[in-house]
Amino acid sequence: MGLELCTSIILCALLTVKCSDSDRDRNRPNVKPETVTADRKKMHTTERLFLTIIFVTILGCDFKPGRNNFWTEQSKIDEVVKFEKTLNKNIQIIEQKVFLSSSVFPKVDQLDIALPLIVKRGGKFIPLYAEYFFTSEDSILRYISYDWEHDRYGSYQAKQELWKSESEKLTQYDSAYQKIKEDLIRVLSLPLIEDKELEKSINQNGVEVYTREAIWEDEKTKSKLKLFFGDQTFRIRWNHYWK
Repeated sequence: MGLELCTSIILCALLTVKCSDSDRDRNRPNVKPETVTADRKKMHTTERLFLTIIFVTILGCDFKPGRNNFWTEQSKIDEVVKFEKTLNKNIQIIEQKVFLSSSVFPKVDQLDIALPLIVKRGGKFIPLYAEYFFTSEDSILRYISYDWEHDRYGSYQAKQELWKSESEKLTQYDSAYQKIKEDLIRVLSLPLIEDKELEKSINQNGVEVYTREAIWEDEKTKSKLKLFFGDQTFRIRWNHYWK
């Protein structure tokens, strides 16, 4: 259940309770005491009913404030758009040519993959770029990539100052990665492979980099969450595909 639908149900319930309170408070001349008592009992029952509806609605909402929201169903791309609109009805779609390689999606050469639907979501610390790749002939989702990264499609020159500031935020990136992993565990269960802390290494350019990684896999799907921090790349990426 999306945020907007949850909010609508809760508001309707609250308004109904408020109207009931107003009716109860009106002057009611010539009413017997026992009738008033019975009416009050009915009113209290009604209020409890609507409060229960509010509570159940909150529990049933998939959207949780502060929680990352993931799409993991192999559906038509239209369903993905509906999902994104439950998070933000004014979704921001990015027009960008992005292509997959067989190193990230083994079946890419076997399928006619269209240019992805790319949706940018806001974030308190890092914005999210959600890329949904689907086949041209049937619009069925094949590969998903979520990238938590500042100015993902910006030019090399424009990102020089950004990289300098981001290079000082290792602790924040590590915390963001941990939160995303915890949210994924709620959706995918525990990963098959994961590291518990940052791994430091020197890359081929002689630059110090930090990484973390977790992998989920079953007979039908594979997911990987990875943090890469250093050498002009400061990003958390989750990819998910169907075999």
